[in-house]
Amino acid sequence: MGGTRLSWVGKPANGVVLCGSGTTGCHGKVESDRATAYENGWLVRRNGLMYPIDVPFLYQGDLVLLDDEGGITRV
Repeated sequence: MGGTRLSWVGKPANGVVLCGSGTTGCHGKVESDRATAYENGWLVRRNGLMYPIDVPFLYQGDLVLLDDEGGITRV
């Protein structure tokens, strides 16, 4: 796994636990269909325009936002 000096990358709202590896389970689905993963908010481009805390993602059929305190808010 790579590293970064960007302080916001390691914040709690930036992490979602996925089952499997990069080739199996949910993690494998995200890696094999990155277009859908970006569309559903499971991946966020690290271009400085959007941060994961501001990007809703599909979770159990709902769009939600994560916060850095471990909370989830439906949007």
